[in-house]
Amino acid sequence: MTASTEKPLAGKRILVPPARPEVNPLLRMLEKKGAEALGFPSLKVAPPTDYGPIDRAIRQLKKFEWTIFSGTNCVVNFFDRINTLGLGKAAIKGTRVGAIGHGAYSALRKESIQVDYVPKDHTAVGVTEGLGDTRGLNFLLVRMEGASRSLPERLHSLGAKVSEVVGYRMLIEASARTAEKVLGRKLHALALANPTAVRFLVNAADEISIDLQPRLKGVTIAAVGPATAAAAKSHGLTPLVVSKGHVADLAETLTDFFSN
Repeated sequence: MTASTEKPLAGKRILVPPARPEVNPLLRMLEKKGAEALGFPSLKVAPPTDYGPIDRAIRQLKKFEWTIFSGTNCVVNFFDRINTLGLGKAAIKGTRVGAIGHGAYSALRKESIQVDYVPKDHTAVGVTEGLGDTRGLNFLLVRMEGASRSLPERLHSLGAKVSEVVGYRMLIEASARTAEKVLGRKLHALALANPTAVRFLVNAADEISIDLQPRLKGVTIAAVGPATAAAAKSHGLTPLVVSKGHVADLAETLTDFFSN
C-alpha cells in the first residue's frame, strides 16, 4: 500500500467546525486520512440553564415508551439529576432506551443501563426507520440545546408524541485572533457534519464580526446529508459535495472528490 492510499487527503487543509473531537468525530476521521483538520470555533460544555424540565421528565419517565439520548453529556447530566433527586436508576425502568452515537451508548452502559436501540444512521429518517411503528407512542428526547428540529418533526409526522429536554449546552468560544489563525490560511474544504455545526460556525463569525463569504471563496464546501446542506445554503454557503447521512460517508466522499 502506497503512502498516497494510506493518507489520501495528505496536503489538504480542511476546516471542520466545531473544534471538539468528541462532539465532531469527522475531525479525527479526516486526520486519519492525512488531512490537516482545523477546528473552529472552540466549544465549552455547560449544564442546562434550568434543571426544571429535565427533573420533571425524570419524575414522569414511566409515561414514555422511549427515552432517547443524543451524546455523552446528555447521559451524564441526566443521571446526575436522577441521583440528585434521590430516585436511583430504577426510575428509568419501564421505558425503552435509545442511544444516538457511540458516546451516548458507552455512557449508558457505564451506568449499567440496557440500551435497546442504537441507530447506525444518525439522520432523522435513519433513526426513525429502526424504531418500528411509532404511532401513539410517547418519546422523550434528551438533547443538546439548539439541536436540529429534524428528528422531533419526523417523529411527529409518524404519529408519535414527543417531549424534549435539554441535556446540556455548548457555549461558543471564539476570538478574532483564533479565527485569523484558521481562516487566514489557505483552506481546501469546509466540512460540515450537521446543521448544528453550521450554526456554531455562523454564530461564531457573527460574534466576532467576520464575513465568511470572502474568507471561503474558492473553498470546497462539503456537507453530511441534505439537512446539513440546506442549513448551509440558508446562510449563503452552498455545498459542492453532499454525502449520505453519516460523517463517515462525508470523509469517503471528500476523499473521492479530491482524488478525481
